[in-house]
Amino acid sequence: MQATRWKKALHYKRLGRSTGALAGLASAVSVFVGLLAARAAPHGFAKISVALHFAKPPLIVKLAPLFTGVAVAIATAAGLLSFVVWIVEREEEDPSVKISRLDDQISQ
Repeated sequence: MQATRWKKALHYKRLGRSTGALAGLASAVSVFVGLLAARAAPHGFAKISVALHFAKPPLIVKLAPLFTGVAVAIATAAGLLSFVVWIVEREEEDPSVKISRLDDQISQ
């Protein structure tokens, strides 16, 4: 009974849509953090002191690329998952349309 609950909760269509929504949210958060990092970045003489390593840049400036990387990874996973969902739905609609394996193509 526990396995069927997980199977229903992780249905491929629902998981694909959820991952897409998470990718959108992660992208929005990444843009917001990037905007805050641009505002928090030192300007003028403070920029020179950071460049000469007399002062440290704000933490948000260091973390902004991390947020962007996570957003890109989630968006990539969402894209791949939606592609897999498209293939599965296509095979469910017409079972005669299957993606042939490489060894089947080589043997012909």
